[in-house]
Amino acid sequence: MKKTVLIIDDDEEMCEELSEILGDEGYAVSYVHDGLEGKNRIERNGYDIILLDIKLPGLTGYDILKKTAAGPNKKSRIIVLTGRPMTKEVERGKNPNLDYEGSALKLADGVINKPFDIKKVLETIKQYGN
Repeated sequence: MKKTVLIIDDDEEMCEELSEILGDEGYAVSYVHDGLEGKNRIERNGYDIILLDIKLPGLTGYDILKKTAAGPNKKSRIIVLTGRPMTKEVERGKNPNLDYEGSALKLADGVINKPFDIKKVLETIKQYGN
């Protein structure tokens, strides 16, 4: 059975390219460009892996992280894709202004900064997708 991947990112071109590449790697991929629609898809379908942007229309990636980790689909592996340079360690309480973001980011399984190397994305998905 194919592993399922949901990409939630407002960059339509990147979603299409990632979807094609991951499809060629044997994943069943779908994508949305809005945070609220992403949350709804997760609740309806569940996914093995979620590639999640932070800055989204409708609902932020931080909000999706909090809702997904506390919800029935907490078995999903969530990999954050962000254009805002960060690592899980930097965000974890090191800056008091980022408490909400840091606490949400702790719920992610991985963080990949944009622009990213597709090999890094594939390695991370394979690491968490098995």
